[in-house]
Amino acid sequence: MAPTLSDDEIDDLIYLARVGDNDDMKESLVALAEREKVSPAEILIAARDEGKSTALHMATGNGHLETVRQLLQCFDGRPKEEKQAFIDEANEHGNTGLHWAALGGHLETVKLLMDNGASPALANERNYVPLDLANFNDKRDVAEYFLESADNPKEIFECDIGDCDQKFVRLDLLARHKKRHTASYTPRNRIPSFDTARDRAVLSNRAKTHRNGAKRHSFSHRPVTTGPHDAAILLTPESNIEPTPMSLPHPHMMSRHNRPQSAWKSPVDQRGPPPPLITHRQSFYGPESSSLTEPAAMVAFQNVDYSTDDQLAQSNFAAWLFDPQTSYNDFSVTSLPFLEGGLESAFNNNIHYDYESLTSLSPMDHTTCHGDILDDWITEPRRQDLLCWFHTFRKKQPRYEGLMPNLVQESGGDLPALNLDMIRNCLKEFWDTVSPRLPIVHQHTFSPNRCPIFLLLVMISLGAASLKGRDTSGQLREYSAFADVIISGVRWEILTSDDSAPPTELWVAQALLLLEFYEKLYTTRRLHERAHIYHAAFLTLLRRGSPLIGRTGSETPGEPEDARSDRPTPTPGLALDSKTWWIRWAETESMHRVVFAAFMLDIIHAAMFGHMADMAAHEIRLPLPCDDNLWTACSPDVVRQLDANFRMYGVKQVSFLDGLKSAIHGKEVQTHSFGRMIIISGLLSVGWHLSHRETHLKWLDIRGPSAETHDNWRKMLRNAFGSWKKSFDIAMADSVNDAPGHRPIPNGPINSAGLLFHLAHISLHVDIIDCQVYAGARRLLGRKVSTRDYTNAVKRMGVWAKKPSTRHAVLHAFKLLHLVLVHPHPRRRNSSRPDSPAVQYSIRAETDPHRPWIMYHSVLAVWAFVQAVGRPAGKGFPLRASQITQSTYARMAEYLSGVAALQELDETTVANLHEGLPELLETMEGILEEADTELLVEARDRLGVCRDMLLGGSS
Repeated sequence: MAPTLSDDEIDDLIYLARVGDNDDMKESLVALAEREKVSPAEILIAARDEGKSTALHMATGNGHLETVRQLLQCFDGRPKEEKQAFIDEANEHGNTGLHWAALGGHLETVKLLMDNGASPALANERNYVPLDLANFNDKRDVAEYFLESADNPKEIFECDIGDCDQKFVRLDLLARHKKRHTASYTPRNRIPSFDTARDRAVLSNRAKTHRNGAKRHSFSHRPVTTGPHDAAILLTPESNIEPTPMSLPHPHMMSRHNRPQSAWKSPVDQRGPPPPLITHRQSFYGPESSSLTEPAAMVAFQNVDYSTDDQLAQSNFAAWLFDPQTSYNDFSVTSLPFLEGGLESAFNNNIHYDYESLTSLSPMDHTTCHGDILDDWITEPRRQDLLCWFHTFRKKQPRYEGLMPNLVQESGGDLPALNLDMIRNCLKEFWDTVSPRLPIVHQHTFSPNRCPIFLLLVMISLGAASLKGRDTSGQLREYSAFADVIISGVRWEILTSDDSAPPTELWVAQALLLLEFYEKLYTTRRLHERAHIYHAAFLTLLRRGSPLIGRTGSETPGEPEDARSDRPTPTPGLALDSKTWWIRWAETESMHRVVFAAFMLDIIHAAMFGHMADMAAHEIRLPLPCDDNLWTACSPDVVRQLDANFRMYGVKQVSFLDGLKSAIHGKEVQTHSFGRMIIISGLLSVGWHLSHRETHLKWLDIRGPSAETHDNWRKMLRNAFGSWKKSFDIAMADSVNDAPGHRPIPNGPINSAGLLFHLAHISLHVDIIDCQVYAGARRLLGRKVSTRDYTNAVKRMGVWAKKPSTRHAVLHAFKLLHLVLVHPHPRRRNSSRPDSPAVQYSIRAETDPHRPWIMYHSVLAVWAFVQAVGRPAGKGFPLRASQITQSTYARMAEYLSGVAALQELDETTVANLHEGLPELLETMEGILEEADTELLVEARDRLGVCRDMLLGGSS
């Protein structure tokens, strides 16, 4: 009778073969054979993973010669047919151990298999024999061995181009090879070596596990023997690294719900031959899949005071989220009302790659990039369309005429200042500076001459405002009025267009989100408030019908005469051509990114401005966005090549909710920079909603969670923030520069991970509305602040200042300010002074419009805390002798550095916090002198009032 093995026991055997642990392998086989009363050979035959791969596949693919020999010796004395069947066992893609050994170029392993009767003529599902794979991967010694050892050699086809002497047994393979010699050939990508000296050293030092009979081994503390050190690979055709099959983390280190479909996927198992040899460059995944230490004092789920009833846990999002044992598949939405169904796509969540049509493209299709496919330069007819709408908006907004006299000066019925160069410069600025903050428009499939005109107008307006904000010459001062005219009028045109009816078109969602981004951060208080009002309507538009489902035949009547879209429409039943496929892929990915960007702006602006957060994490049931290398690829063929490499490595898009859950529990989430920023936005959203849930319960006179529960979940979130930041820093080492003025990285609304990390800590414990009322603001959120409002705020701030959580938030405010104002310019060794006596931060050099307001938020939090605590009697603002000759900036830098270096604020530090605060307020006021937007002008004036209150002794 066949042995019965558990999944864990099979995983152990597969793992031991993959890493070449011969001693443990022998001991496991003997123990399992004794328990099942069968031979070790029968155990090996029964041990096959989900992809039908055996231990022999793993050992041959990784070139572990002695492990292969040990496995084959288990069949000594067994029937010859049984041994032959085991050696020639094929996985789900038809690959045998000999295929994998040939692919990796493991000549001695190939010889051993052949000596034991392996069949070199067996073909996989792609009709490739082991010789073909050796040829594909330039394993010449293996290929020559196959040819020399053939008893009845096939007809050999030899390349006759130049000095090349490659040999093939099939004519079609020779033809494909010859394409490599042509100028139009684009190299495909090969797998770099996964087995590093470091991995082998780690394995050799691994502590032996102890067994009790046939009890399965515990690998919970084994190091993760990853494959590539960077899961996102940018490829260059320069490396000689030998490929070997991928070593994934041991399955016990992963949740069984989240395990890959197979312990290892051969590149040949992934739709075709391996691509050409490559090296890899760092992208935005971790340098290796390191296992983070568990956060200290992790709060147990039962302490978060949610029912643990199984049925409730499946339908209660918070219960599911805080339970470390469940996965996304365990979260049931069956009990949720229809309107709370969330933003889940009924199709196309996992974007389909049409490989059958793409792999058969001619060489001419492979190297075409954006500039060759689409008209990426705005033409004169398109300019006239833009000017026509600009004239329309000017008539409705005459108050802007005096702010842009040069731009609207006519000559011969034209506006020469708004020429093609000016418009192209604005669009270029959008791509270079604005798009990285909201990477929702796919540049390489975007056509400015064929896209909806309103989307283009918003993009040009954002580019114009960005140019104006960074202009130091004063020559572009009229650009802000130009942009405001367009933005003031275009919202109505978008909302009244036919495409804005749910389910909304992609361009409408993109335009409205970009429009909100402009109104919130680049313009007047009036438009800022308008954006807040329409924000909830935009989210409702996304929810209605789901933005990802669109016009499916099953839900929406067809529109045969609809000529609004310029997308290529393929003939039904025919495979998509590469360009059409690429555009469809980009549209689906763009809509995913719109949803995530809207979610991030929703929670970030709630934290920054004190708005309500209208979007909850449980609504989003999508995979995280694709890797940025795929997003920025300039042709469909490059997308296909990169995706094929990711699939070779077993890299899959992570579900947002699973990623969020992992982060909550301090676990690593393997994704790129944008994905990681989405995850911390999710953490912030969870904290915000839990906090405000308690507020609503108080208003309804319903008992909320206990103080202990309240502290527990906040502690859990703080630990999660810390684990996230540690993981981000490791993954992004030497890849991302957070300093202002550097070219922005496309990682979401806020450029700096450090900035968002500290803002998350601050916002959970600081109410910016109360702080502004406390600072004497007369009007907030569109209404007047009454004397009673101020009195109530003063009382709340007195209580707030005494909480330990407040000190935690204020310390992070210091760390944030130090990061921006001091950290980019650290002191030299053996120097007591900063490198520069003046502030180096400049709003004019800023590419992230959020950063100035977040700095103001932090300064205001520090001031409010100091003001509420009060200055000890008789204590002023004395200067030490060493500070008398220092500049205001130098004293401010010393003040920030001293506090930011602390782990916590003690009583002594708190008592002296007032001493350097005037310099901090003065420095921040000076920074905001460069600001043009009304919000930042208000912030500058408010800090002036704060300084007067502080120096005047008010408390």
